[in-house]
Amino acid sequence: MSKLNLIPLPTSVVEHHGFTAVPEAFSVSSFTPLGTWLNRALEDWLDARIQAVPANQSGGEEGWLRITEDAALQEGAYTLAVNPTGIAIEAASSAGIINAAQTLRQLVGTRGFSTAPRRGTGVELPNVTITDEPNFSFRGVHLDVSRHFMPLDELLRFIDLAAAHKLNALHLHLTDDQGWRMDIPAFPRLRDVSSWRSDTMAVYTEDGRFMTGRPHGGCYSIQELRDAVAYARERGVTIIPEIDLPGHSVAAIAAYPQLGVDAPDVQVWTGWGVNDCILDPSDYTLDFFRTVLDTVMDVFDAPIIHIGGDEVPYERWHASDTVRQRAAELGLESVELLHGWFLGQLAAHVEARGRRAGVWHEAVSPTMPQTAVVNAWGGLDTVVHSLSAGYDTTISCCSHLYLDYRENDDPREPSGCSPLLSTEKLYNFEPLEPRVLAAAQAGGAAITGIQAQIWTEYLDTREIRDYNTYPRLSAFAELAWSRDRDYADFAERLEDGHLDRLAAAGVDFRPLAGPHAWQERPDIAAKAGR
Repeated sequence: MSKLNLIPLPTSVVEHHGFTAVPEAFSVSSFTPLGTWLNRALEDWLDARIQAVPANQSGGEEGWLRITEDAALQEGAYTLAVNPTGIAIEAASSAGIINAAQTLRQLVGTRGFSTAPRRGTGVELPNVTITDEPNFSFRGVHLDVSRHFMPLDELLRFIDLAAAHKLNALHLHLTDDQGWRMDIPAFPRLRDVSSWRSDTMAVYTEDGRFMTGRPHGGCYSIQELRDAVAYARERGVTIIPEIDLPGHSVAAIAAYPQLGVDAPDVQVWTGWGVNDCILDPSDYTLDFFRTVLDTVMDVFDAPIIHIGGDEVPYERWHASDTVRQRAAELGLESVELLHGWFLGQLAAHVEARGRRAGVWHEAVSPTMPQTAVVNAWGGLDTVVHSLSAGYDTTISCCSHLYLDYRENDDPREPSGCSPLLSTEKLYNFEPLEPRVLAAAQAGGAAITGIQAQIWTEYLDTREIRDYNTYPRLSAFAELAWSRDRDYADFAERLEDGHLDRLAAAGVDFRPLAGPHAWQERPDIAAKAGR
């Protein structure tokens, strides 16, 4: 195998003799403009100055870095060659160029990941020819900033690291029972009330007695989110925003009680799990969230706008005369069918603006439009069910793709989340079982891609978020990108090079042998009964 320790593993790597020194200044010829970020990044990674970047060059003198178009390559694919004449990249679009650049970043070594670029020392690149293409076209990571708010600088860092692993989508979970994280100017109480809770549960117990005693909150401004969208777009990442409805909405109801069934008097929730206080499927609620989604679509340019739909308990709908009457007036046989109907009304609003709605798999029902894209987060059975019902589906299985789970049952593991998911189990996941492919064919639906999930109930600091995310997100990136996989080889590439890259980027990753002493949290372990 290659000794370059590239992650995710490319389709083909041919190493040649020797190294090529990067000149202090070099020219670039490209069939398409590289953009401000990539120009600056190349200068930082290669410790050199770009003299000129001619756009749409069809002839004339070639640059030392030559980027040419090959329309026959699939989206995101590329070839990268380094030899004494320079660097040559072929791609069909900017996505392939960015992926090639991220591979080049790894070839540079740890300095390509340093937060403070090193200057004046020179860079030598190994002579190599790489041919590469993605296994899944959609390679996403879901990030919950509702349960624990992530400041903008950390969010941007998260995006950069995801892009470095050739992930191309960030599913941003902006709202839930415990906090609302996007300013909506039409409804200022979402910022002033819904974004803060009075306390936080440290470890899940039935009686909820292990509280931190600390309020928690935060809310992104419109400009901050616009900045994040632009930052991600430059790096080839699309941010898919999620406003979770009609369950997981206590924070919004706390600020605007009329949104809830019979206008309950509630506070932003301080517990974890599923709260039975859900939205009233009224015209007022629909109009409210049409306005919310208009603001969301003004800020985010993603083709998919996610509207949630997971974990919706129906007790309050059953108990409400007005909700039962609503179902009857619509000709629905049960209040449960209001779930898909309600989301369908908002999906139609999203589609009217040229986007598609995203939902979690519980939204699949006779009243939910098949135009929605489903994240199936249960086992592969939920993927099969969604595809069989005719919904394009993103594989998001909790059994193998939930990074808030603990690596193993060692009491030293710092997260308070109980389920287990080892890096090796994640890496060896086989998402495209024959029954999954058969369901897609039978339902006339597409497997849109694959997505890892990071829920943050128990990930309350940047350090513990780093610890739970890496190197498992590196393993997921290879699962999503590479067709040929071998865990032993992957682990060797981690130890021999990639963990050093993460360290250079300041990532508090989990060592493969277990946590460092300073990463343990004995208080959490004790409260969890470990």
